[in-house]
Amino acid sequence: MGRETRDPWVKRRIMRLTALEKRAVNSPKHAERTVSTALGILGNVRLPQHPNCLELGCGQGALARLMVERFQAQMTATDFDPGQVALAKSRLRDLGERVSFRVVDARELPFRDGEFDVVFSFGVMHHIAGGWRRVVGEVSRVLGSAGLFVFTDFYPPCWFVCILGKLFPNFDQLAFGSLRDVLAENGLVITHQAWERHMGGFLAYGKTLASNTTSPCGPVTGDGGPPNDKGSPRSNGR
Repeated sequence: MGRETRDPWVKRRIMRLTALEKRAVNSPKHAERTVSTALGILGNVRLPQHPNCLELGCGQGALARLMVERFQAQMTATDFDPGQVALAKSRLRDLGERVSFRVVDARELPFRDGEFDVVFSFGVMHHIAGGWRRVVGEVSRVLGSAGLFVFTDFYPPCWFVCILGKLFPNFDQLAFGSLRDVLAENGLVITHQAWERHMGGFLAYGKTLASNTTSPCGPVTGDGGPPNDKGSPRSNGR
């Protein structure tokens, strides 16, 4: 039995995009924003030649196209939603064997240890409440010794996470402080961090570069904690 069938309905619903979300994610404007965000983060690191990259949540394929055409990467584009994988595959058909496609659950990645140079995850982990910690562990496992984890996500303020934790103790909402700790536990250290405010400042949108601790890394660049919090929360006291 697959993990999806063991998850409660509410978690399966959260992990899949709504029709409105799909419309936004698959728009040309979102593709442009994805490319701009990726270039902004990657400007803080030197990639290896012809990097082998994994993308969690490939959407319409904008990031995969950027990595192949600009950085000569070999891409593995994955998504939890078969429809998104099919869409990306149709839009990236011209790239041939430089992109492969898989429907995967990011909590159980079907790849070898140390297989990838870079793992991308743009706006994915907040959809996996109760499972994002496993995602980080899997990312760490499949990254090589000089691997990079490039990701973005949305973080609610501390007070909201605390209330949610009291109402739903097993929900384990993604929170930046907890995420930072789990990254460190899995040998990943944040080396660049930038922030945007969304929804009138309620949500913080983080753009993050984390490096495997076995690779050389300098001091953290960019901003520190989320702009919607004075202190980063540890969700559910974990």
